[in-house]
Amino acid sequence: MKKTRRTSKVGAMIRDALVEVLRHDLKSAPLGLVSITEVDVSPDLHFARVYVSGFEEKETQQKVKELQDAKGRIRGFLGKRIHLRYTPELDFKYDETTMRASRIEALLIEHAPKPESAHDDDNDDESES
Repeated sequence: MKKTRRTSKVGAMIRDALVEVLRHDLKSAPLGLVSITEVDVSPDLHFARVYVSGFEEKETQQKVKELQDAKGRIRGFLGKRIHLRYTPELDFKYDETTMRASRIEALLIEHAPKPESAHDDDNDDESES
């Protein structure tokens, strides 16, 4: 979706309102440690894609499925919290950015050259004397 200043502001407003909805209004689905990372809004403000991430991939994907199933109720609660002419349709997606970053970091650490300490070289010189 094309990002403009207006859609970015509306996306941030929807993200903040969704956090409040999930925290206070939607008590039937305990979400655990999931977070809303970003909300992309269409240029006409009728559609919003909500990216959700968490620590455990399988658990987070299950929570995203639960949110997707309850999106009608969530949209109703959202409409009471935001002041827009039209409450956008919601589409919840799993955001794998954090998992990718973790994998990349682990690979970099695994394949990083091991620094040789100067201290080890000094001990070798002393043992030869």
